[in-house]
Amino acid sequence: MWAVMPYEYMKPNIAILHYKLGLLSSIDIVQLADSWLSQSIFTDTINFLAMETNPVMADVGPMLELAIVELWLKVPSKTEAAKALTTHTIKKMVSGEIDLMKGANFLYYDIHHEITDELPDGKYLGSNLGLVHVFCWLREVWDCRDGSRILYYTDIPRDEAELKFLAHLKKEAEAWLEKLA
Repeated sequence: MWAVMPYEYMKPNIAILHYKLGLLSSIDIVQLADSWLSQSIFTDTINFLAMETNPVMADVGPMLELAIVELWLKVPSKTEAAKALTTHTIKKMVSGEIDLMKGANFLYYDIHHEITDELPDGKYLGSNLGLVHVFCWLREVWDCRDGSRILYYTDIPRDEAELKFLAHLKKEAEAWLEKLA
């Protein structure tokens, strides 16, 4: 968890996306509320959340949703959260705000795998969120790094191939933004 950004920098509109995908613990929610108060983001519910000493998800989860509504934000469905967090993550990958691999791994493990029951893949892995090509290059980087068989650029050293795979990964992330965002 927290693969993309630490809680002290996570705004409420992004935190609710993480929450809906099960990426926040009850302690994370309390720490988020505390950080929001220090940033002058206040509602009564955020204040109560920050004071929780033994947080239980059954209590703090609904309180987080109430705080989001009190901030005049929408509580998304799980599918909406996955789509919005995918867009948010890819924008950060393309801008260089987060490392390409860190972002792509987050897309794969923390978003894609959390949504496959609600939004199943089609014929190809990642088709549920339009990430087929992103995941293709992600797997090539994984294979390059762990010594597995790579499918492309087999005629050059692995470190050079990895740089090419990363360039393709960035290009596919950019293409995703142009096409689907």
